[in-house]
Amino acid sequence: MPIRLGSDTRMAKPQSLINSESPWRVTLRDRNWPSHPYKMPLSEWQALLARAQRGDQEAEWAVADRYGDGCKNHNGKIVVRRSRRKAAKWFRRAAEHGLTPAQNTLGVLLSNGDGIRKNVNEAFLWLRKAFHAGDSCAAHNIALTYREIGDLRTAVKWFRKAADAGDDDALIQLGIHYYWGKGTRKNTKEAVRCFRKATKGKNISEGGRDDAFFLLGVAYSEGEGVRTSIPNARKLFQRANVDNDYPVASKMLRQLEA
Repeated sequence: MPIRLGSDTRMAKPQSLINSESPWRVTLRDRNWPSHPYKMPLSEWQALLARAQRGDQEAEWAVADRYGDGCKNHNGKIVVRRSRRKAAKWFRRAAEHGLTPAQNTLGVLLSNGDGIRKNVNEAFLWLRKAFHAGDSCAAHNIALTYREIGDLRTAVKWFRKAADAGDDDALIQLGIHYYWGKGTRKNTKEAVRCFRKATKGKNISEGGRDDAFFLLGVAYSEGEGVRTSIPNARKLFQRANVDNDYPVASKMLRQLEA
């Protein structure tokens, strides 16, 4: 049967811009984090370090954070030089002393080999410890780690747990797995529900919200899980790229206009 092509049905073929084997990579973008964002005088740093050396877990966390990001005094002179190795060392100390966010962070560092030798088994140990202590971010990180090692079915299970706990960034990842049928049965309607809910989420990063708008735009442009609407797709891609920092959304907009 012939297909009538109009302004609302012209297809954009976004699949060419998204690797269907690992579609989640579209959400991985370089972030330009500021260098040395912390500001404190040398005397304050020395006092913080002394507290950490006495075993104060909150101080250990703060020391790790400053080694991770760097620190300057209010005149712009470097007080703490960035060191991923020293950051990992102090996150480990805080984790061993029972600080839940440090346990989650240590698990991430171990899973990525960031400043520390990569050890996925130990990463799971710390992430699960953080999860059972009530850190909802840990569920998301467990899911990411399972996905990284290729266990997509278990990754989906943990993304679902994270989303159920109110992590709206996890909703996006769950939607991606539903949309492309990775680790679960393909269900584009459920994927669209996840993306749409994430656009309105309260517990979501700004980058995550942009991802949700972009992926919802993909669904509208393809007519998967929702009726095809190029005008809606265009609006969603524009919203995702509102700060002109989402290259794939920009390419999609150019493709729609071609």
